Amino acid sequence: MISFLLSHRAPSLFLLSLVTILSLWFTLTLKVDPGAESVLPVGGSALRELKEFHSTFGPDEVIVLALHSPQLFTQEGLKRLDELTREASRLPHVTRVLSPTSAKDLDGDELGPFPLLPYEKVRLGEWSAEDLGRRLASHPIFGGLLVSQDGRTAAILIELERSETNADYRGDLVGRVRSLASRAGPGIEAYVAGIPVEKVDVAAYVKRDQRIFIPLIFGLLALVTLALYRHFSGMLIPLGVVAASLLWTLGLYGAAGRSLNPVTSLITPVVLVVSVAGAIHLLNHYLAGRSEGRSRDDALRHAFQASRVPCFNAALTTAIGFASLLVLPLPAIRDFGIFTAAGVMISYLLTMTLAPLLIAVLPDFPPRVTRAFQRGPVEQVLRRVTRSICEHPVASASAALLVLALSVVGVLRIRVETDLLHSLRPDSSLSVATEFIDHHLTGVNSLEILVHGASADNPEDLQKVARFEEEIRRFPGIRKITGYSDLAARVNRALHEGQDSFGRLPDGPDAGADLADIHELLEQEAPADLHRFVSTDGRTLRLAARVAALDTGESQRLFAQIRRAASQAGLGKVTLTGNFAVLSDMSTSLVSNQIKGLVPALLLILLAMMIQFRSARLGLISAIPTAAPVLMSYGLMGWIGIPLSVPTAMIASIAIGMTDDNTIHLLARFREEFRRDGDYEVALEAMMDTSGRAVLFSTLTVAIGFWVGAFSSFLPSRHFALLTGATLLMGLLCEAVLLPLALILFKPLGKPGRARETPQVRAALMLCFCACLIFQATRPILAATPDLMLKDQYGREDGPEQHRGAPLLLLYGKPPDLRRMKSWELKVKEKAGEEIQVLRAVDARTVQGKKTEAQVNERLQSSVPKEIAILVDWNGKLAKSLSLSGAEMSASLLDPKGKVCCTVVGPARDAPLTQVLDTLAHVRAKGSCP
Repeated sequence: MISFLLSHRAPSLFLLSLVTILSLWFTLTLKVDPGAESVLPVGGSALRELKEFHSTFGPDEVIVLALHSPQLFTQEGLKRLDELTREASRLPHVTRVLSPTSAKDLDGDELGPFPLLPYEKVRLGEWSAEDLGRRLASHPIFGGLLVSQDGRTAAILIELERSETNADYRGDLVGRVRSLASRAGPGIEAYVAGIPVEKVDVAAYVKRDQRIFIPLIFGLLALVTLALYRHFSGMLIPLGVVAASLLWTLGLYGAAGRSLNPVTSLITPVVLVVSVAGAIHLLNHYLAGRSEGRSRDDALRHAFQASRVPCFNAALTTAIGFASLLVLPLPAIRDFGIFTAAGVMISYLLTMTLAPLLIAVLPDFPPRVTRAFQRGPVEQVLRRVTRSICEHPVASASAALLVLALSVVGVLRIRVETDLLHSLRPDSSLSVATEFIDHHLTGVNSLEILVHGASADNPEDLQKVARFEEEIRRFPGIRKITGYSDLAARVNRALHEGQDSFGRLPDGPDAGADLADIHELLEQEAPADLHRFVSTDGRTLRLAARVAALDTGESQRLFAQIRRAASQAGLGKVTLTGNFAVLSDMSTSLVSNQIKGLVPALLLILLAMMIQFRSARLGLISAIPTAAPVLMSYGLMGWIGIPLSVPTAMIASIAIGMTDDNTIHLLARFREEFRRDGDYEVALEAMMDTSGRAVLFSTLTVAIGFWVGAFSSFLPSRHFALLTGATLLMGLLCEAVLLPLALILFKPLGKPGRARETPQVRAALMLCFCACLIFQATRPILAATPDLMLKDQYGREDGPEQHRGAPLLLLYGKPPDLRRMKSWELKVKEKAGEEIQVLRAVDARTVQGKKTEAQVNERLQSSVPKEIAILVDWNGKLAKSLSLSGAEMSASLLDPKGKVCCTVVGPARDAPLTQVLDTLAHVRAKGSCP
C-alpha cells in the first residue's frame, strides 16, 4: 500500500481532499438539540409517561420572570408589573401568563360565589397595593408561587405551547422575555429561569464550546508538536491528520441526520486529541529511521511497516472502548460511542494514507531534528525506572497495591449527579436566577404527580388524595404543591359566603352533591384551571409540585418518600413525571448501565490483545496497566468529591480503550526484543529505548489536548476532560511501573531454553489480580439489587429499590406458595419484631398464556387481604436479578443497601428460619451483610 501511495501521490491527495470537502459541507449542516430526550433511556417508561402527561395536561414548560424590589407592591410597582404581564401575554407561543396582576380568584357572599380579580380591587381603590401583596402572599394557591412571603418578590409565570414547525421558537421567546426583564424599571431586579431557559442556554453553551474547542485544541496541538519536533513539517503532518479526521467524523455525524447535544458535543475534542496519537507514532518511527541513515522513502516504508499493525490494534481497541457505550440505553451516549469509534478508525485510515503522503510532499526534516531522535536523556530516564523496578519488585508491588487499595476506597465514596442545572457554572446567569428564585419563591423545577384511578367526584377518593397531598407538603425540598383538592376547597369556601372555615373539601352525607356543584362551577368559571388538574375522562388527578434545585441523591430520596406516602394513603397507581423527574430517574440506572458496557469492552479488548500477541498470558498481562489507571481515576473522583455524571460515567469505557494503545506498542516491541535476547530485563530496557519516547510524546500530547475541555461551559464536561487526561497520565505511569513489574513477576514468555509457559501458580495470581481489579471497581454496582419495579394486584408499582434504608424480607414463589409466604412472614415477625419490611412476589411465568393479567390480579385480590400487596413477576426479571430459581418458594434477606445477604428455600422450618433470623440480627447490628 505504501508503494502505491508514493507512486500515486497527486491522485491520492486529490481523492482525500474531495472527501474532506464533502465532509465539511455536512459538518456545516449540524444543529444543536438542547432537549432532554437525548439523555432519557430508550425502551423505558420515563419518556412514554412524559409524553402521555403532555398529551393529557399540556406542556410543563414555564418561564419564570421574577422581580424583586422593596417597593414592588406600590401603585407604581404594580403598574409596571401589569405592563410586563400584558407584554408577555402578547408574545408568540405563549398560552397563559399568570402574575399578581392577572391572577383570578373566586369569592362568595350572601348572594353566592362570584369571580374576583384581586388587582381590579386595587385599581378601583378598594384595596391598597400593600393589601394585595399581603393577601396573595398568604393565599393557599398563589402564596409563594406568585408572591414571596415578605412581599418583596413577585413572579410572572409564562406558559409555553409546543411548536413542531418552528425549531427556534424557544430561543426567540427566551430572548424576548430577557428583553422584558431588562426593561423592568429602576430599582427592580429581574431574573429569568425555567426549563425552556435551561434548554436555550445549554444550546448556546454547546455552540460556544464548539467555537472554543476547535481553535484552542488546534493551537495547543500545534504548539506541542512544534516543540516536540522543532520543525513545521512535524507540526503540519499531525495537524493534517487531526483536521481531516474531525471533518470526516462530523461530516458522517451530520450525514446521519444527528444533532449535537451536551454529550455528543464531546465528539469534537475527543476525536481531535485521539487522532493525533497514531500520527505521532508513525512520525517517530520515520525520524528514528532517518537518524539511522535510511533514505527518505526507505525510512517512510520502514515506519509504515513498523506502525501499521500496532496502530491498527491500538485504534481497534480504542474503538471497542467507545463502541461499548452502545450498551447504554441513552441515545446521546450511544451516538457519542458509535461516532467516536468511527472517528478513531477514520483517524487510523488517515494516519496510514494522508500522513505518509504529507511526509513525502512536505519539506524533509533537517539533520538537527533527526539527530534528536537518537537515544538520549528520555531513554536514559525510562531505562533507569525500569531497572529500579526489576531490582526492587517487592517494594514496587507493595506500593502499587497500596495505591490500588486507596483507589478502591475512593470508588466506594462516589455519588451520582446528572442534574443539568448543577452542570452549569455557578456564576452563569441561569444558575444565579435559579438560585434566587429557589430562595425567594417556590423554585423553577416542576414535579408532576399523577394519581390514576381516583375520581374528582368521589368524596372518598378526593379525601385520600388530599391527605396524600398534605403529607407530601411536609417533605424536605417541596416548596409548593397544588391539586384539584385545593381548587375544590377554594370553591367550597366561595359557596359558603367566603367563610375561611369552609376552605376545605366538603364532607358529610352531602359531600357527593357538593362536589358535583363545585365541579359544575369550575366548568363555568375556570375550565382551564379545572382541566389543568383533572384529566378529560375524570380518572386521573394531577398534583403540580414545585421543588427546590435538588441534587440527584436528594431528589431520589424525595421520590421514594412520595411513593411510600402514596402506598400508605391507599392510592392506586401513582406516576412521577415531568422533566425534573425523568432526568433524575435517569441517573439511577447510570451506574448499572455503565457496567454493562465496561465488562464486554474489557473482554473484547483482552481478546484483541491475545489475538495480536498470539498469547493468552500476554493478553492478560496487558489488563493490569490498562485497568489500573481507570480504577485510580474513579478512586480520585471519590476522594476529591467529583460526582458521577453522564460524561464522567463514560471515562471507564473510553480510558480502557485508550490506555491500552501504549500497552500494545510497548508489548509488541518487548516481544520482538525478548525473542532476540531471551532476557526480561534486557528486553524491557530495549522496549523503553525504542518505543518509550513515542509513548511518552503521544500520551502527553493527547492528555494536554483533553485538558482543553477545562474551558467547557459544563462542569461534568470539564471533569470528563480533566479526568480523562489525568487517567492517560496515570496510564503512562502504569506502563512505566506496572507493566515491567507484571512481566518480571509473571514471566509470561517463560525462561530462556524452556517452554514458554508460565507456572500455574503465577498465572492464577495474575488472573486473581485482574479479577480483583474488575470486582473492586464494580463492587458498589454489583452489590446492590437493580432498580427493578413490578406491579402488584392493584396496579401499584414496587420493588426492592423502594425499601432501601432498612432490612427487607423478600418472599418469592409461585401462586400456590402464598400460604407458605404467610407462614414465613408470621414466624419472622414473631421472632424479630413487626417492624421488618416484607415484600411478597409471585413467579407468574408458569401461568403465561393460560391466564391474563386481569385474571391473575382478580384472583389475588379475592384470595389475599386488601392490605397485602403481591407483586407479579411475569417475565422472571426479579428472579433473574436476584438469582432465584423460582422452582420452590424462597425467602431472601436484603440489607439496607439492597444487597442479598442470604436466600433459603422451602417451608419455614427451624434450620432455615434460624439462618434468616441470625443474618437479620447481624444486619441490624452492623448495618450490612455478614
